[in-house]
Amino acid sequence: MNASRLYLIIGAVLVAVLVIVILLPEGEQTTQQPAAQGQMPPGHPSVEGDNAPNKSNVISSFMDEFERLGKKIAEQPESDTSDVLVYARMCNDAHQSARAVPLLERYLKAAPKNTDVMLDLSLAYYESKKPEKAEEITLKVLQIDPKNTTAMYNLGALAASREDKATARKYWEKLIREYPDSPNAERAKQFLQQL
Repeated sequence: MNASRLYLIIGAVLVAVLVIVILLPEGEQTTQQPAAQGQMPPGHPSVEGDNAPNKSNVISSFMDEFERLGKKIAEQPESDTSDVLVYARMCNDAHQSARAVPLLERYLKAAPKNTDVMLDLSLAYYESKKPEKAEEITLKVLQIDPKNTTAMYNLGALAASREDKATARKYWEKLIREYPDSPNAERAKQFLQQL
């Protein structure tokens, strides 16, 4: 699994959570009570009949929210980042990474050491066919957080994507040696076998 696939999976999960939150009626309180056998938990949107999630209504909900946020952000001052991150991640999920780059950079002006957003920006650069910028941002993540195993893994993946197997091996072997119990070390082991 390469870094972009990981971020796509994470993005899909975030979109699913966003869709569920959007579909939840306003003001409805959710409780943490167990559901009876065969019943949906309290606060869970109905999945029966016309309200059942399907490709059409999920895509429609996503696109409605995508357009709404796009318009809202365009009208906001540059310093307002309240919805920028959500929208940037939606752009990445919609394979519009070039559109996500300036949004993520805007967000990072307000939170310059947010390594999660930096990794999102790295992905957006990679998907925008700018792997050198992706690597530059990922290296900055490691300057801020030297133990960030995702950044370590991604540097190996970036090297592997440009056919630099020796560098990929160096990053992944270091990750496995220093953080053997991390999920990224497991992924690195799998990809080392494929080099």
